[in-house]
Amino acid sequence: MELLKNGSAGSLVVFLQRKLVQLNYNLSLTGEFDEPTLQAVTDFQTKSGLTGDGIVGGKTWTQVYLGTEKARTATGRLDRHNNIMHLHPTVRTAAVKVVMQLQSENIPFKIFEAYRYPQRQADLYAQGRTKPGRKVTFAKPWSSYHQYGLAADFVLLINGNWSWDASGNNKFLWQRLHEIGANEGLMRLNFELPHLQLAGTSINALREGEYPPKSDKSWFDNLTSAIGV
Repeated sequence: MELLKNGSAGSLVVFLQRKLVQLNYNLSLTGEFDEPTLQAVTDFQTKSGLTGDGIVGGKTWTQVYLGTEKARTATGRLDRHNNIMHLHPTVRTAAVKVVMQLQSENIPFKIFEAYRYPQRQADLYAQGRTKPGRKVTFAKPWSSYHQYGLAADFVLLINGNWSWDASGNNKFLWQRLHEIGANEGLMRLNFELPHLQLAGTSINALREGEYPPKSDKSWFDNLTSAIGV
């Protein structure tokens, strides 16, 4: 995803301006990263605890996402949620950039699920095996990157309804998801269209406690809570 700064232009700038309007900044949707846009970005960064340099990269997009998207709260560990703060910071930033890029192209993907507790993974694994329904995963608890906060599921939200349809014109939309994900360091699984996970590690490494660098307290506290440390 390109960095946006003073002088940038295009559909991604329009999308940024639209998001800043949602955050109560008085801007015109010019598609030009002009002086009013620069002032709004700098003010937003400062208020969000970021360096107010007027350059929009992953950290700024993450704060924009948090300010404009309402997370689904899990009622228990068997429930789905999409709180990006339980993702590892590297995956969190990548996931946000994927969604923002797609939405700037009018491709309506949302983060359907972020961290997944092992209890929910076990419940999903049972489906189609010891529980009614079709199989939806091949991974037992702690065999999925979801349990390490290193994966997210992206699903189309069309007219308020979730859609996994990949037929017809939708085929391109899923291809675009996977293309942008790869550009941000997230790899797909061939048998799970919505699932993107961090490239460059393995389940064996994660089970041995070899986690990606540059973690933060939000990710670490959630992971250790799930492990039971």
